[in-house]
Amino acid sequence: MEESFYIKVNGIIYEVIPEEGSTFTIFKFDAEYMQILRNKNNKWMRIDYKTDEPILEENKEVEDVGRLIDRYLKN
Repeated sequence: MEESFYIKVNGIIYEVIPEEGSTFTIFKFDAEYMQILRNKNNKWMRIDYKTDEPILEENKEVEDVGRLIDRYLKN
């Protein structure tokens, strides 16, 4: 597993922990905040904690975090 890293989105610092596949656990204010994944179409989606299934919704925060994860991983 890769090391965790930090990104800053709209003035908020998030810790990103890579998990299996294209899944990432996101911490905000030192607490577990959400899990996101990149689907086959390279779309970032939040994972529902209760069902472990992707949530099909537009979410600007998830998209912004995902975009910066992509940028970090390309470096």
